[in-house]
Amino acid sequence: MADRKSEKCQGCCQLDFDILPANKPPAIDAGYWVQAVASGEVCGYDDSGSISISAERLIPLGVYTVWFATDRGLRPAAPTDAVYTADGFDPNRLVVNSDGILNYYIAPLNFNPFRGIPLPGSKTTAIIQGVVIGFNSNRLTNGTVPGEFNVTFFEQLSADFCLSRLSDKGCSEE
Repeated sequence: MADRKSEKCQGCCQLDFDILPANKPPAIDAGYWVQAVASGEVCGYDDSGSISISAERLIPLGVYTVWFATDRGLRPAAPTDAVYTADGFDPNRLVVNSDGILNYYIAPLNFNPFRGIPLPGSKTTAIIQGVVIGFNSNRLTNGTVPGEFNVTFFEQLSADFCLSRLSDKGCSEE
């Protein structure tokens, strides 16, 4: 039984992003905002994992961040031991070029995302339910929090996590 549980908690989840049209900054044209497209993958193996994302038609040279949507709110899509400066160079920052293209983003994770994100000072985990790509209008990454929703942080793209892997909570229980 333990072997089946271990196998279930390993592998990759393809991310199929949907646009969130209502969450745009007032200064951005709605027609342009909804053209964004992204794809990605979250993988987990034993006690580690990774997330990779590619996107296009984002705000040229825009500052974006990527987040895990969990049962305990948004958490940075980065290792739990990462250092955050909130100056635009945080580890969950996406680098968008002048054509609005994010060529590649990959973050090695020090946890298996199918088992959840370990919470500091606790034996509990935040169960990942999805991945969010957000635009930061203040050009800062804001550290371990996204910023003020629909003021400085605008969720543009969202993808569900492979919930079928978690349906029986086989990965989150020890």
